Amino acid sequence: MYEKYLIHMNDPKDWLRHWDEGTQVVNDFILPRGPKEKDEMSDTIYHKDATVPYHQHRKGFETFEIAAGSVECFMRGKRFVAHAGDIIHIMPWTPHGFHFLEEGTIWRELFQEIDMSGGIWEKNTVNQNFPQYKEDPEFMRIYRGDPLNLTRETPVCIDVDKREMHEVRTPDFSYATWQGDGYEIRLKVGKWETNGVKEIWHASLKKGLVVEYAFPHCNWELYYIKEGSLEVEVMGERFVAGPDCLVHIPNFHPHTIRVLEDTKLYDYGGETDLMAMMEDLESVRKYHSEWLEDPDRMTAFRHKYKCFVTGIYMGK
Repeated sequence: MYEKYLIHMNDPKDWLRHWDEGTQVVNDFILPRGPKEKDEMSDTIYHKDATVPYHQHRKGFETFEIAAGSVECFMRGKRFVAHAGDIIHIMPWTPHGFHFLEEGTIWRELFQEIDMSGGIWEKNTVNQNFPQYKEDPEFMRIYRGDPLNLTRETPVCIDVDKREMHEVRTPDFSYATWQGDGYEIRLKVGKWETNGVKEIWHASLKKGLVVEYAFPHCNWELYYIKEGSLEVEVMGERFVAGPDCLVHIPNFHPHTIRVLEDTKLYDYGGETDLMAMMEDLESVRKYHSEWLEDPDRMTAFRHKYKCFVTGIYMGK
């Protein structure tokens, strides 16, 4: 097996690495992949009153879901509080800092073009093997080189409602929503916010829905299950994924997903140009409805948007 298809985020056996950093612990699930360092995922679990200083990145995209707890956020000179269920999506050069308000706040992290796990590994290796150099300015200058982060001064902030911040995606937020037989999908993060690498969708799936991928597709799939359960079959291997599970399927792996009970999940892989496809499908229905009766034409239509689903239907 090239990858572990099923990852239980709360099970230490499924962690790639675990770090106890005093004010927080970090559990790594997926390391960055490819030239865009895509799909890196981890949990950071913070103790009450831990902080992340105000800073900004010259590269890298961060998508945080608050899986438990609440966080005081400082962003672009504004202050607000985010709660469990909120997503915060941060693009390069966005100044941000955090104060974790509750014990055990779970900061569920998805990174792109940043290699956070590599930086944490380096930091902890230096601290373990060369603790005498941690506070040495000359060593830190050599170690950091051209820093990824620019540390900022403590901001003087204006209090705002979190819904005013375009970086915040509350549970009811959606750029666009589509419904079909057995599903509803809501766009949370668009490709214009990830340098064209991915979209992030929230999906509500009805019990009995079946989705098949039998075509040799080039996408990597990454699903994060929030509620409910799925039966997934990949290359003859079958397993059930429930809450706090990741399903991570490499490209060119035929697979089938069966929804065992009403399920809510995030599609974190997002390589399909799904927003464009769904918009254009509405146009096809209005202006070229005869295409819908031509399987070959509709297959070519889906492939245009890197959608390689070969079947979606309500089963028994």
